[in-house]
This record gives sequence, C-alpha cells and structure tokens, in this order.
Amino acid sequence: MDHRLGPPLPLVMAAHTPIVVGLYDIGSGRPERVAEFRLAGTRAELTILGPGGCRLAQEWFDHGVEIEQARRVLPDDGPGFLRALLQPIPLSYYQLVDESPVPPATPWSVTAPGAAAGR
Repeated sequence: MDHRLGPPLPLVMAAHTPIVVGLYDIGSGRPERVAEFRLAGTRAELTILGPGGCRLAQEWFDHGVEIEQARRVLPDDGPGFLRALLQPIPLSYYQLVDESPVPPATPWSVTAPGAAAGR
C-alpha cells in the first residue's frame, strides 16, 4: 500500500469485506446496472456493462475514490477500494450496491428445530 495516500482506513470501514459492488444508473426511472467492481485477489477490477461506457465508474477506477480529508483509495487497495465505494457518496443519478454473496450461517448460530435453550 502506498502510505503517501494517507493512514489506513478507519476500523468501521474495515468491518466488512465487499466482493462485488454494482453501479446502477437510476436517472431514467428504471435502475440499470452499468458497471461492476469486483475483488480479484488483492486488487479491484472494473467491468463496464453498458454499450455507451460509464464515465463515472472509469473515473473512480482510474483516479480512486475520495474519502476523508481528500485521501484517495485506489483499485490496488482491493477491499479498501470497494469499501470506499460503499461510503456515503452524494450521487443524483447513480446508486452503488453491495452485491457480495451472503456468507452461510455458522453452525453455532443456528438452532436446531425443537431445540430448547439450556437442554
């Protein structure tokens, strides 16, 4: 990681590791998925889905996502870049959505049918 970009991300941002973030154009009334950011190893990748491209997604991918105090998080930061995309960003015509698969429940968090506590 290039430390010239600033200190590590706050712990709150480090709690969840997104795998897939979709970018939707919501300006036309019907949401249309126009780009996808995906974690590939330790780096984020961008796939443009619309035939006309997506300048906003390309801009973030090429120049990073600005977070607190003008710090930019780049695709080379992998999970940090995807977390930065999911921070509140004022957008009028686009929406970012965490589309990461939901991890399966852990065995200790599931109660068997008919089981009672303390038995």
